[in-house]
Amino acid sequence: MKELILENFSNNIAIFQLENLMDTTRINTYMKSLPQGTIILFGEYVLEPFFSEQWKINPPQELKDKNKLDFLMEFCKEYRHTLVIPSVQYKNKGYYKNMVIFANGKSYTYTQQRMIQYDHWNEVNFFSNDTTKLPKTPFIFRAGNLKVGILFGFEAHFDEFWMGFKKACVDVVLVATASTFSSQERWKSLLTTHSFTNSCYVFRANRIGKYKANDGYEWDFYGHSFVSLGQKIIDSLNADEGMLCVELDTQSLQNLKDEWKFRE
Repeated sequence: MKELILENFSNNIAIFQLENLMDTTRINTYMKSLPQGTIILFGEYVLEPFFSEQWKINPPQELKDKNKLDFLMEFCKEYRHTLVIPSVQYKNKGYYKNMVIFANGKSYTYTQQRMIQYDHWNEVNFFSNDTTKLPKTPFIFRAGNLKVGILFGFEAHFDEFWMGFKKACVDVVLVATASTFSSQERWKSLLTTHSFTNSCYVFRANRIGKYKANDGYEWDFYGHSFVSLGQKIIDSLNADEGMLCVELDTQSLQNLKDEWKFRE
């Protein structure tokens, strides 16, 4: 795949904290308010309903809709933003969890390599993603003088991905999640630690909304998306729908690298 280099980057990265993308008018309003050339990160399962074992019996229409991403491409072209959004795609009689990157009027795809395999949340049994091979470093692209990498939330627990990012001198890591079960503090600890030891920004976009499981238990996707640099949370959202935009401070990033020398 040809290396992605953003043609115009405003030095801003935004998080859209949403339950879904049904209200395209509101999404348009958010995008219009941002500086042209912003990178926008979405949480997991905002294009499709939250993952359910019932998909095996009656898959939602959204999973087979080949045109569901078209409106995002149009927004990308109109505002010259770069969009990073998880998506479920159907091909070769299987469903795949991918991260789609819209940039420079084109789309790029990263396929998730590590997936959840728990009794109450088993993506491995449903999706056709190949999780048997040794993981490769995820998708990395250039934005100005910076390198940006992307990760699915579950992948953020595996050190080999972070080691790959450090080796590639990645400056910003974008993490898309659909986290629940009051795990806010664990996610803060996990991602601020990696932000510190990798000397990089970490942007975490988490889904909001509720999901009622077959056992009647209601899952609460609590939001609380945030941005960290080193051990510090720079900015964050609460549990409601919202948008967060941060202008990157490249001097503070360089100071972190120089002070701790973890990149050397």
